[in-house]
Amino acid sequence: MKKSTHLVLYAILFTSISILLIKQFVPNKVDSRSTVTKNTFEKKEIAKESPLGLNIAYVNSDTVSKYYNYAKKLQKSLSTKRDEAEGQIKNKYSSYEVLVREFEKASPIMGDREKMEKAQKIRMLEQEIMKVEQQLSQQLSSEELRLTEKYILKTNEFMQEIGKNLGFDYVMSYRVGGAMLYANSEFDITLEIIELLNQKYDTLK
Repeated sequence: MKKSTHLVLYAILFTSISILLIKQFVPNKVDSRSTVTKNTFEKKEIAKESPLGLNIAYVNSDTVSKYYNYAKKLQKSLSTKRDEAEGQIKNKYSSYEVLVREFEKASPIMGDREKMEKAQKIRMLEQEIMKVEQQLSQQLSSEELRLTEKYILKTNEFMQEIGKNLGFDYVMSYRVGGAMLYANSEFDITLEIIELLNQKYDTLK
């Protein structure tokens, strides 16, 4: 198995996970408000009333993902699992490279039977590496989906209580490139929601 082939396979292994992770947890646009203070929540007027007579607000989901402690925990968990998978593949590939170098070095003085045996061993290791890559890819994909579902359900649970307590009829999610193309900044309660989400999350630790 050529090194370029391995790199392609290795790239495929993490591409799907990275795309999902970026969509779920990594901000598309960095919010200029980098800190959340206690006074922010106390000073901001809550439950803005829209012209329709409804109390509506929105949060920037990209910013929430960046400063929400629960999201940070999931990001760290996935990063650790990717590092572990990367280590396993690197160890397998190191063994493969050693075997190939030994074969190339000793090949001129090997008999035909020994060459066949060594070549067979190399092919088996190639297949093993490909199998490990496939298994790890499936495991990481499953873990990504599991954590994403857990994140969505738990955050939704928090938001049901938070939204109700703040007196809103609707709290929408806004992100660059999302379905909501424009949002009036007067209805933005992102920082307040981040603070309250972190408070709720901290009580469960």
